[in-house]
Amino acid sequence: MRFLSSIVITLVLFFGLVVSTSTAAPELQPAANVTTIAVIVTVVALLLAFFFLMGGVKYVTPENVLDTEIRKHLYDYIDEYPGSHLREIARELDLKPSNAAWHLRKLEQTNLVRSRAIGGKKVYYLVEGGVEAKQRAVSESIMRNQNARDIMAYLSEHPGKHLLEIAHALNINHHVVKWHINKLYEAELIEGDTTNSAYPIYYPTEIGRQFMETYIEYLKTTIGKAA
Repeated sequence: MRFLSSIVITLVLFFGLVVSTSTAAPELQPAANVTTIAVIVTVVALLLAFFFLMGGVKYVTPENVLDTEIRKHLYDYIDEYPGSHLREIARELDLKPSNAAWHLRKLEQTNLVRSRAIGGKKVYYLVEGGVEAKQRAVSESIMRNQNARDIMAYLSEHPGKHLLEIAHALNINHHVVKWHINKLYEAELIEGDTTNSAYPIYYPTEIGRQFMETYIEYLKTTIGKAA
C-alpha cells in the first residue's frame, strides 16, 4: 500500500509539473520542456529501480514457484491431504485465507495444482498424480462428511439397497441421503442399477470398495486431520 501511495503522489506531482509547464511564458517553454523530460526520465528510472529492488516484478514459473516457503508448504500439504479445501488448508498452515488463496492460484497457474468444486467448496489436488490424484481428492473431500461415510459403510455391508432403505436404516432424512448419494455417484464410489426396480439400487464400485478397504487408515489421517 505504501508503494502504491508513493506512485500516486509521484503521478500527481508529475501532472502538476506538466500543467505548470504548459502554462508557462512562451520564452520559457523550451527550457521548461527540457526540464520536464529530465524529470520524467528520472522519475521513471527511480520507480523502475525501486520496483525491481523491492521484488515487485517476479515472474512465477514451474521452475521457481516452489522457491517460496509458503507455496512449498501448500504443495506438501495438498500432496499429503488431497481434497482439502481453502479454509482447512489456511487453518492447518496458520495462513490467512486470502494469502493462501493467492499462493494456491500461483500453484494452479504453473500447473502444479488443480482445483474442483465439491459440495460448494473448492478442493485441491496435485496435477502430478493425474486421474488417480483427482479421484482420491474428490473421494476424500466427499468422505469428510459423516453422513457420506455412514452411507458408504452401509452400502459396503448391504449392497443393493435403494434410497429409502438407506435413509430408514441410518435414520437420515431421505433428501439428505439423496444429496450424498449424488455426490458418491459423481465420485464413482457407488453405482446405481434400475434393472429390476423403478428405484435405483446402489452398490459400491471397485473404486468404492478399494476406498473402504483403507477406511481405518483414512480415518486416522485425513478425517483426524480435518477434525
